[in-house]
Amino acid sequence: MGIVIGDKVIIKDNVMIFQQVTFGSHGKKGLIKNYPTIEDGVKIYAGAKIIGGITIGKNAIIGANAVVNIDVPADCVAVGIPCKIIQKFG
Repeated sequence: MGIVIGDKVIIKDNVMIFQQVTFGSHGKKGLIKNYPTIEDGVKIYAGAKIIGGITIGKNAIIGANAVVNIDVPADCVAVGIPCKIIQKFG
């Protein structure tokens, strides 16, 4: 419910997306638009914003309301505005 997905976003298999998540480009006028790639097994919690030509690694977790504008490595947790990588697990 209320999920926004830009036209060139890549979302791979077994991704869990909660409500009010946005996937999009940077939105800057005159620049080439770049969209995120979401790898297998990612969990993205409510209200997160995933912006730009970044990659969210396999099995990563994106916390609620996080604003993600950097790559998130596989098996890591990202939280905050702007996001910070706080944990590696697995």
